[in-house]
Amino acid sequence: MISSSADCERGRPGPCVDLPEGLECGVEVGARDGSRMTAGVKDAARRCARILVAVTLLLAACGSEEPGPSRRLGSTDTAQIGDIAWNRDGRLFALYTHGSDSDFGLAEFTDGGDLRPVEVLPGGFCARPAFFDLATLPDGGLGAVVTCDEGDERFAVRIDGQQLVRLASLGANRLIKWNPDMRTGWLELVTGYCRAVGLFQNGEALPFPPYHPSDVLEMDLQAAFTKGKTCAESGRAGFADVAGDGKLYLLASDSARGRFEKPDAPWQPLVFDPRSGQLRKFGPELTSPYALAVVPRSDSVVVTGAKGWRKGAWLVSSEDGKAQLIAAGDLYAVAAAFDGSRVAVVHSVGGRDEVLEVKVK
Repeated sequence: MISSSADCERGRPGPCVDLPEGLECGVEVGARDGSRMTAGVKDAARRCARILVAVTLLLAACGSEEPGPSRRLGSTDTAQIGDIAWNRDGRLFALYTHGSDSDFGLAEFTDGGDLRPVEVLPGGFCARPAFFDLATLPDGGLGAVVTCDEGDERFAVRIDGQQLVRLASLGANRLIKWNPDMRTGWLELVTGYCRAVGLFQNGEALPFPPYHPSDVLEMDLQAAFTKGKTCAESGRAGFADVAGDGKLYLLASDSARGRFEKPDAPWQPLVFDPRSGQLRKFGPELTSPYALAVVPRSDSVVVTGAKGWRKGAWLVSSEDGKAQLIAAGDLYAVAAAFDGSRVAVVHSVGGRDEVLEVKVK
């Protein structure tokens, strides 16, 4: 029985219903006056019916929203985990560092949950790689973005055992998510805390393609990539990932300048179809996002960030826009398994990083 907004808000904040005194559904209105019992009950029933319609619409916001079960895949007390990615065989890899003055190293989580460093052999085009990003390639291989020999130019590489195989030169301050053909992709310009998304084609960085409707955002995605070298103007886009059908998923904010400059700035999930040029919003706005990952063989993405007051990892459907909390807390990097059955998220607890596995199918 919902009796007042105070009772509803006892568990968590949100829009709740104030019921008139004596009209709590389930209370025998009119019982104090036997001569008016019938009229009182009918009147109460009508008003309760109207109230219950509102209660039904607001119940999700007032009620408990708890994540499903998760399993700890591994943890570390001595390192910070910056990024994670699965390969096609279900092995989970990570980029880790021992502090802000230390470069990221490559490691693999063992079956026992330990972080085992992977030694990258020197040689080839990159004698001393510094890692910036880790991702599952469209064919299920393991990919990364690196700089070489303390240079500024970044390279997209495939990690083949202990060797790095060069895929493309990206220029400075750029990450990439490959399209299924592995010949084109989407560049993410990351300068400080500024972010913008552009197209990678024939080895060149190009602005975001034309899209419709053009007013789906106040910001201009094409101009943002061209002018995105500073945080002087509001309007950011990033956290991109590509689905198996070639659709691009990303987050954009009309009001954000830097990711942490305005932590309460809303970021909107978007999906772009390069074949039709359609750009579409889906799902709720989020704040303080950290990462986005497409769940293969589905219409959903997982975003780590905050929805309203709740921080966690959110499974967001691009079809119906529903957002489901699948893990709660301070969550950072996220990766979806190649078969789309599970995701891994980095959870920070005190000075300790752990990786949680959540089944999504």
